Amino acid sequence: MRGNKRVRQESAIKRLENTVTLHKASTDLVKRILEDKELTKTSDEIEKIRKKKIERAEATIVNTKANMR
Repeated sequence: MRGNKRVRQESAIKRLENTVTLHKASTDLVKRILEDKELTKTSDEIEKIRKKKIERAEATIVNTKANMR
């Protein structure tokens, strides 16, 4: 069982790192998410959302890596 947890954590880290990379590249991902939810935001609000998503994902990566030790 323990091996499965580690595999799941490692795949989550890879997925989150990919998400952070996409969010840092541009605001397209956030715009697409908002379109899927049929919401409209100003560019300032989109930038704020993007920064918050990056911050949360990076914190999750750090915490997950710390829990793997």
